[in-house]
Amino acid sequence: MNRKVLKNRGLEVLQKHYWLLVVILAFGSFLGVENSSSYNTLKSALTKESSVFSEEQSTSILDERFGGFTDIVKYISGGFGSDSVWKSTEKLQESGKSFQDSITDPEKDIAITDTVTELKDGLIGVKDTVAEEAYKTNDEQETTYFGPIEVGLTQGVFAGVASTVSSGNLFKTIFTGIATIFRSDDVAAIIFIILILLVSVFVWSFITRVYIVIIRRFLLEARTYENVPVRRIFFLTRSGRWFHTSWVLFTTSFITTLWYLTLIGGIIKSYQYMMVPYILAENPSVTPKEARALSTAMMNGHKWEAFKLKLSFIGWHFLSVLLVGIPELVFVNAYEATVFAEYYSELRLLVKKQKKKIPEAELLNDRFLYIHADDEHINEAYADILELADEEMPVPNKLRGISGFIARNFGVVLFANKEEAKLCEYEEHQRKLKTRQYVFEKRIYPFRLFPAYRKNILHLIKPPKIEYLHYGRRYSIWSIIMMFFLFSFMGWLWEVALHIYQDGVFVNRGFLNGPYVPIYGFGGITILVILYRLRNKPLLEFLTTIVLCGVLEYVTATVLYNLYNTRWWDYTGYFLNIQGRICAEGLLIFAVFGAIVVYLLGPVCDNFFRRIRLKVAAPLCIVLLIVFMADIVYSSVNPNTGAGITDYPGQHQEEQQ
Repeated sequence: MNRKVLKNRGLEVLQKHYWLLVVILAFGSFLGVENSSSYNTLKSALTKESSVFSEEQSTSILDERFGGFTDIVKYISGGFGSDSVWKSTEKLQESGKSFQDSITDPEKDIAITDTVTELKDGLIGVKDTVAEEAYKTNDEQETTYFGPIEVGLTQGVFAGVASTVSSGNLFKTIFTGIATIFRSDDVAAIIFIILILLVSVFVWSFITRVYIVIIRRFLLEARTYENVPVRRIFFLTRSGRWFHTSWVLFTTSFITTLWYLTLIGGIIKSYQYMMVPYILAENPSVTPKEARALSTAMMNGHKWEAFKLKLSFIGWHFLSVLLVGIPELVFVNAYEATVFAEYYSELRLLVKKQKKKIPEAELLNDRFLYIHADDEHINEAYADILELADEEMPVPNKLRGISGFIARNFGVVLFANKEEAKLCEYEEHQRKLKTRQYVFEKRIYPFRLFPAYRKNILHLIKPPKIEYLHYGRRYSIWSIIMMFFLFSFMGWLWEVALHIYQDGVFVNRGFLNGPYVPIYGFGGITILVILYRLRNKPLLEFLTTIVLCGVLEYVTATVLYNLYNTRWWDYTGYFLNIQGRICAEGLLIFAVFGAIVVYLLGPVCDNFFRRIRLKVAAPLCIVLLIVFMADIVYSSVNPNTGAGITDYPGQHQEEQQ
């Protein structure tokens, strides 16, 4: 094959999808699944290490195949303070003797018995450290501040995770538990090391390494189509082939690693199985045996050719070393990846021409990954969308004036009448058409024609017919009022249930005396109204919800404290909190709750509230508001306070300073 032609085609693809490909490959480098040296080189330079290639970086074959879990074990052992675990191996390296030499030559300075003893002592030495840590209390942990932000490590789920991981208590706890069960430090040490190795291999092979196949899918779609959606990162989950793909990669890596014991055999096998990730990207349903057989057939007579193609990028990689890895991250890795995607497509064509000789070639069946689908296939796969397009829906009159401004920007109308329902239906109709527009224009891969998707049983199961859930709707003022009280009551139930779970006591939580916590109601309604125009951008909606709820909760806590010199909630000790008034954990819960409100709970509640006649809904809302205002007036003079409400351990930090 002509390398110049392949490189020119690769450059064309890279120019069309530069940012997408550079970002997904840079993320792969960060994860360490591929081109990890790029990220490590830049990281070493930024941390001002003395050499680009740090001695601490593992360069073993095992590190390349399984992500360096030997270094993980060494790190964990170092965290225990058990440096003696590695002293024996360091002695072997210094003496120039192999482990086998120490066995066969017992008269030498290093004997096998000493090696085993030091390994065992290093592992079981953890027990004393664990015992010391067990008697430490939360009060002994230092608190770190970044301006007004406290990195607390004593309260909440986030704090527990951060404290456990940063201190190494997680590993110590696991070791102690194993030793307690088996009543033997020796057995616990062996089981612990095996457990760490298994977990490391599992995470690497069954979670992280699958990203290689995802990268290949992006590369192959980028060759043919103008747009590649970011959601394609979930193509394996949508086809139900995630763990199957993981197993194929794991078995292939395991076989290759065994061949590396012969050194030359490992290099040959790595090129022989080079096309396995590409094959899985095209057809994740292939078995491990079929994937390796296909890759072997494709690379038969082309291993040396692939080696020379890879070698042709050595100049770029050398330049990248001189420039601390930056060229690889912003250009070289993506360039090389697009070229090898072109190389795979050429090898695929050669194999497809030899179907009689290579029966497995029929498994390469995603033809629309390489050519645009014809109208007949697209129309058949997306018949339901075509039916929507054929529907003649009259364009409803848009709301005008002040009411129209409020409806367009905040999603609130006075009455949810028939005209409003028609407008919602029309907007939902247009939204569905727009999401499939690129498919009919052949600018994006028609995923419904993905062979693995067609075989997935999930798409054959029709979901139960549920009531209209258009999340872009506008809510009537009456629905807004009733949802405010519903969310406030749900927040009260949450607070009460949480306190019962933690302390086993029922407490009427909240500033007011009634069964509601208004901040939950205000939060839910504020998200629906203020962030109305962001509903079609879920990620931006989620992130903005965090900011909005943070401001709302902080202002509310500040006002209440200034008025009554007390607190109804205190996040002191929680991970990433500001003056104990807001914390990362609480804001994340609010954001998740906000997403549920916008995309599910709000539409469901509105469907129910719309059934209530106005002559019933209006008086009900007025009564609720009167009761609520009366409670505010009463509670402003007699706020709800007491044990479990405003009095609980670890609060009022400001008062003590």
